Amino acid sequence: MSTVTEGKIRGIEQEYPVSVKAKLNPTMLVNATIQGLKRRNFSHDVVWDIVTEVSQEVHESRISTTFGNNGSRIYNDMGHLEISTPSYNNPIDAMAYEKASEIYALLGAREASLALKKEVMVHKNNVANLTVDKGVWKRVKSITYATHGNILTLREACSDWRRVERALIPWFITRIIFTGSGDVVSGELVGKEGVKFVISPRAMFVVQKSSLSTTVDRGILNTRDQPHAARRYWRLHDIHYEGLRCEYSIFLRDITQVLLICAFEAGLLDNAPVIEDPVRAFKELSMDTRECEWKIKLKNGEVTDAVSILNFYLDAMERLNSEHGGDEWGDIGLKCLSRLLEKLEARCLEHYVDGIDWVTKLALLVNYEPKSASEGISICNQYALLDDNLRFYTGAGDVKGSSLFNPRESVAFAERELPGVDAGSYLKRVKYALLNAPEQTREYFKAEMMKRYREHVRSVSWSTMVLNEAKILLDEPFMLNRDEIPINKDIDEILSEAKRLYPEKVIY
Repeated sequence: MSTVTEGKIRGIEQEYPVSVKAKLNPTMLVNATIQGLKRRNFSHDVVWDIVTEVSQEVHESRISTTFGNNGSRIYNDMGHLEISTPSYNNPIDAMAYEKASEIYALLGAREASLALKKEVMVHKNNVANLTVDKGVWKRVKSITYATHGNILTLREACSDWRRVERALIPWFITRIIFTGSGDVVSGELVGKEGVKFVISPRAMFVVQKSSLSTTVDRGILNTRDQPHAARRYWRLHDIHYEGLRCEYSIFLRDITQVLLICAFEAGLLDNAPVIEDPVRAFKELSMDTRECEWKIKLKNGEVTDAVSILNFYLDAMERLNSEHGGDEWGDIGLKCLSRLLEKLEARCLEHYVDGIDWVTKLALLVNYEPKSASEGISICNQYALLDDNLRFYTGAGDVKGSSLFNPRESVAFAERELPGVDAGSYLKRVKYALLNAPEQTREYFKAEMMKRYREHVRSVSWSTMVLNEAKILLDEPFMLNRDEIPINKDIDEILSEAKRLYPEKVIY
């Protein structure tokens, strides 16, 4: 297994807003959606083991969890549907399991519609714009919900948080020019009335460099220390992933994040550019959708731009690749990032319609020419709407839904721009991801045990599985994968083999 890209475990937590054109309790809507997935036998109730949820025990104890057939965790978190993908280790699975998550959300919403006799809608975005009465005029108020990325990092690399901030903050800020989801936000967030289209809606809600909280006083970096694995790991909890739909952006976000973290662990980012005011720069970059100058002032007084900063990281990644040994996915990622930065340096944004979400949404806004703020909000929401278009991924061909996101064009763009990505193989992987966990991670063991021996399972968590017969500590992310322990025997034989492989992690 590659130590560069396939050796890194990662996953996504997506919060989906669920709504109807009526005043119904959001918690009821989310619960109805989750119950719908259970009725379709895509997920099943499970007791969530909160022992590893350091500092989150009280919150987690109140959450009712279901376990998806593909190893995902599906639950109601504070009135929104949250789906955490199983952990994976390659960029194809990053795309496939994110699409499986979208399909899960839609299937649950369709079942909820039948149960409630009202059309239940679900969106994949990061901001809700509410019209609020104030005197004789109306204003728009924006609220945010999240997409969180997670990647296991070596703990020793994160022991000095000042070093983490120096190395990673410039990347988190500037990567939005290819990972931003784009959306309309309230003028209050940008210092004026009305609404404004921005590259990254999440950037507009940041107030400091680092924070423990993910819901108030958000930082660019998150300091939560919950590895969900052995203590030698630090799980970098990235609260500024965004609700992307384009395969190209999802692929590139995943592979570059892996290369970034490996370069960071190797000490290749210690001389990263220092931004004078990171919070201000994050927001100003996000707002620069017209001139696209993307200027950033450094602490040394120099004025540079986002592409130049990203080129620093590209150079570090290429150095990592040459000094520490590359691999196929890393080579593809570096080639694509290099080509992307060349295009962005020339501001050839039109090339990335159907590839980069914020560029695609901006093109739709230009094409439709909204006459009001509400029309602009509606266009962005129609792009984020999950609907019958998703049937394309399950082999239904072209399906005409009302969503403005075009799956066929997105997949075609990815196939054209990503060497080694084949549309046919990818669509097969999406169908596989609806029912199965990634084969090379610990999620394989958990998912297969749930399918075959659910009556034996007492509780599950990110890194534990408690059976009637034994407790298995799954604190190494690749342990008990399909190559190590095929689940085709009776439960006693499986546990015996697991005990032989990991004597200290299977406790009778």
